[in-house]
Amino acid sequence: MMKLFLRNILLFFLPFILMIVFYIIYDPFMLYWHYDNLYEESNVKKCSNDAYRGIRWMKQYNDSMHYNSFIIGSSRSDFYYVEEWKKYIGQDAACFHFNQSGDNLLGTLQRVRYLYKRYDKIDNLLLIMDYAYLADMHPHKGHLFRQPWQVTKECDFVAFNLEFVSAMYSIDYLALIWGGGRQKKPYYYYIPQYNELHKDGAEQLLETNPSEYYQTLSWDLRLYERFGKDSISAPVIGIEQLWALNELHDLMEAGKTKYKIIISPLYDQISMSPTDIAILNEIFGKENVFDFSGINDYTNDVTNYYECSHYRPKLCNQILKIIYD
Repeated sequence: MMKLFLRNILLFFLPFILMIVFYIIYDPFMLYWHYDNLYEESNVKKCSNDAYRGIRWMKQYNDSMHYNSFIIGSSRSDFYYVEEWKKYIGQDAACFHFNQSGDNLLGTLQRVRYLYKRYDKIDNLLLIMDYAYLADMHPHKGHLFRQPWQVTKECDFVAFNLEFVSAMYSIDYLALIWGGGRQKKPYYYYIPQYNELHKDGAEQLLETNPSEYYQTLSWDLRLYERFGKDSISAPVIGIEQLWALNELHDLMEAGKTKYKIIISPLYDQISMSPTDIAILNEIFGKENVFDFSGINDYTNDVTNYYECSHYRPKLCNQILKIIYD
């Protein structure tokens, strides 16, 4: 009777065991085995969690790079390039891009804590924010957005990995594989030592035929309404945000870190609340906070944007020059 019971239990769990074994062997998101490049846009198989990918590259290259300067934010921070940043903080700076898709203030604080625990000296931090980023203090879920267990707590290891198992067997992912979702040629150029993404394909088209580029994106740009000159976000900094911002400040001050905070020039042209800007100025110092939100020369120029969520390196370069000159 007991043998029959155990056999039935085994048969019940066998499909799940086989699914997990196949997932680990196939490693669709590049979490477990060694890879020369964790970002292969020409292939569906890639590590889709930016912060986890960043942690792996930091561990792999730190012995040779000796990182001491970090760019931190959501994917909107992707195009602040290391070589451009080094023009202002010094060519000897060892820089790394520690971003996370859909990042928020809580995620940034968790990753900054991780950096100060791991590195003896952090010379420079560049923090990229916006009003939605400041408003959100909740842990994100989903394989794209969940913070890695290394920056939250070790007991999150199982939950983090289960997000990826779930994603692999989701309808969307299976449709991507069986529906011919693999690209024939890379659209991006990726520098693992910096954890840095270059949209070479988009940049080439924008330089040679911008009208064609934006014609293909016109549906995307129309969906994102611009709200007008009087549109200002509601104040979002509350008690939780104050606690997190003050801890960020204290970590950077204790580490004698030079830092700059950029409020992104988002395509929606919504200005960050003056109340929130005043709080940021008070905590971090007006000389360290730079607000590019709202309607201005940068947000009025559609060619500064890849689409309604991300702005191009040419705008990032202009911003770096302004905040450091």
